[in-house]
Amino acid sequence: MKDYVVIGAGIAGLAAASALSDLGHSVDVIEKTGSFGGKVLSYCCKATDSCSRCGVCVAHTKIAEAAAKKTLSIHKGSTIKSISNTGTKVSLKIDRKNPFIDHRTCIACGKCVEMCPEGCISVYHRGELIQYVVDYSRCRLHNGRKCSECISVCPVDAVDGGAAFKELTLTGAGILVAAGHQPFDAVEKPRYGYSRSTNVLTGTELEDILSRDLSLPEPSKRIAFIQCVGSRDPVISRNYCSSVCCAYALRLARVLKHRDNSLDVTVYYIDLQNFDKTFTLFKEELVEMGVNLHRGLPFRVDECLGGSLKVMLESGEGKESFAFYDKVVLSVGLGPEQDAEHLAEQCGLERDRFGFYTSTKDNVFVSGTCREPQSIPESIADAEAAAINMELSV
Repeated sequence: MKDYVVIGAGIAGLAAASALSDLGHSVDVIEKTGSFGGKVLSYCCKATDSCSRCGVCVAHTKIAEAAAKKTLSIHKGSTIKSISNTGTKVSLKIDRKNPFIDHRTCIACGKCVEMCPEGCISVYHRGELIQYVVDYSRCRLHNGRKCSECISVCPVDAVDGGAAFKELTLTGAGILVAAGHQPFDAVEKPRYGYSRSTNVLTGTELEDILSRDLSLPEPSKRIAFIQCVGSRDPVISRNYCSSVCCAYALRLARVLKHRDNSLDVTVYYIDLQNFDKTFTLFKEELVEMGVNLHRGLPFRVDECLGGSLKVMLESGEGKESFAFYDKVVLSVGLGPEQDAEHLAEQCGLERDRFGFYTSTKDNVFVSGTCREPQSIPESIADAEAAAINMELSV
């Protein structure tokens, strides 16, 4: 048995850690946020009468299975202070935020939530996955005050407290980096009106809404999707295809039409990326449902009096036209995390011309969307393959 360290507790990091644990190894997973599971926690299931193969339910099961592993430890709210790598052994010093709720000891009684004087502890519960999350920005310990209410009320001593931080040293034979991605900031495309109009939102924001509610806030009878926002764009040095945007936009369009067939839904695109063998049938189903697929991207979105959105287009012959919608959804591309450069320096990673990680060290591996844009199933497969390669190589 060997010890390994995984950086990132999203779906890729936990899939890799789970695979290493199943192979008989001990794994420490470092996560900078207060929860594990990553961005997939805010994604909605896109099934209608049939599964759309989006992978969200599979991801939740994988995350729950990983969290239950006895040889897998997840260090939430942790910041890497330093990394030492001899080539055969890595040593990481981290600062872990307190109060730290050990999910393996926690019995989900809810007493810490009830007792917290700042209301900064919440519960994420979806299917098999249950975890208690601390909002450290509101926690008294991290605002220079003393507090031990959650610690004292826990009947099974699952909460570690005391000082605001706890310094830990983790060692292993190798590191697997699965630091995830950052969606493109649509503010950088001002012509589409994001941040100027509350009726313009991103695909990830739509997913978050549909994971909690059946529909968008009214008015939402006419909805347009605009593809390739922040990808396939050499002007902003992002001339690559994010690959997953077509799939999630079409699946979200399908969900919206399934929940309310009276909706007028249009998808504007450059071309539609084939996401698996069911794509042709999926596309035909969308057309039969009444989803409008329009080849060509709008060049501007303006808000009119009353809140409706004027979407302006230009034909191949240079003729301008326009259409009105209640909501516009921007399919934002996937890019490297904001602190990608700093983590690359710490781990000794190379980055390609778009900022994604590549590894040239024998005991440092990368997987998931920090390596390249990937769907949920692709991230899981990539992470499990990286874990096997890691075991064989280190």
